[in-house]
Amino acid sequence: MTLRRLWATAAYALFVAAFVTVGCEIFLRIILPAPQRYYIWPPGLYVVFKPSEATTPGVSGQGRFRANSLGLRSDEPFPDRKQTIYVFGGSTAIDVFLDQDRAWVQQLQTRLNATPGEPKTWVGNLARSSMATLHNLLMFKYLIPELPKPDLFVNLVGVNDLQLALKSSYLRNMTVDTHMSWTFSEVPNSGSWWHRLALIRFYKRIADWRAKSRLGPTQTYNGDGYITWRRCRAEAPPDRIVDRLPDLNAALARYRKNLNELVDDADSYGATTIFLTQPTIWSDHMAAAEKARLLAGGIGPNNEWCVEHRYYSPRALAEGMAEFNGVLLDVCRERRLFCIDLAAEVPKQAKYFQDDMHFSDAGADLVSGFVAQGILEFQRRNGGSLRPSSPAVSKTASRP
Repeated sequence: MTLRRLWATAAYALFVAAFVTVGCEIFLRIILPAPQRYYIWPPGLYVVFKPSEATTPGVSGQGRFRANSLGLRSDEPFPDRKQTIYVFGGSTAIDVFLDQDRAWVQQLQTRLNATPGEPKTWVGNLARSSMATLHNLLMFKYLIPELPKPDLFVNLVGVNDLQLALKSSYLRNMTVDTHMSWTFSEVPNSGSWWHRLALIRFYKRIADWRAKSRLGPTQTYNGDGYITWRRCRAEAPPDRIVDRLPDLNAALARYRKNLNELVDDADSYGATTIFLTQPTIWSDHMAAAEKARLLAGGIGPNNEWCVEHRYYSPRALAEGMAEFNGVLLDVCRERRLFCIDLAAEVPKQAKYFQDDMHFSDAGADLVSGFVAQGILEFQRRNGGSLRPSSPAVSKTASRP
């Protein structure tokens, strides 16, 4: 082959490669338009999860999951709303497998708007699985400025901060970029020009999906992975059950700092903060029905649980959760916040949980009732308004 022929062949190959690359870039820009703001969930996302008694006991029917145009699992903001409430939390607030209308955050909106004389209220669900207080602070920095003005922030937090402290469930050595990708499904393009290419965005999406898929078998619509995790937990040998937690002092100090920053951030919007303690099924003495719910508490990332078979005991986990809830109640007293001690109100019974901490249908019904009652009580004490007017004392919700 002559040199001229070689050059011609190389030039043709480069032309084809450039043509295909440009074509893929155009195609991806059409089907994956560049986001202009931060989103927790892709706007317009619609998924139907399929709970069952074997995977998510106590959860019935189909789990319809809809995200609105803001990327929240919520209704579109009502044009005639008088009050705006946001709920921070992790998987115990997003209620993935519960149907949209049965999730406790959605029920909260329904209950408030069904109350005679209550101003029209829109509730935006800011929760996403695995979210801890550090992720909520990221939302204050990047997302809240782009959302409708808040009157109240409700925070169901603690259990993921505990799991992060125990290095349980989460990936090892999580970076700032990793935490950002866990907080937001879509972020605006930034950086150099090549970072803004659709091909690069597509590559990052695939890489992020692969990283999260290594966390275990639960990335399914029917929740079959929970069966595997529950079996691994039940089959863990007694000598692999750890009954003492590591020193949590540093993690509790971070948690206290994050809680105070969440209050400060809400104050900057002139909005009220209500904290909720985190209920779980963990306790020192568990009956067979409650033990059968267990699947979490493994030591290390959850893709290692069924390999290592090392778990913290329910007694140890209950003790750790009580410490985090105790710090939250301390902050409530110190900042004179109106708070609801859900952990003291939700019975540690299988009826109310589908696993260690996620609510069943009955649990979501109970929680939505407690939170709605608490908000109405706060309004009553605050002259009918959700926005701060005078310091309110901490409060434990009474049964609705």
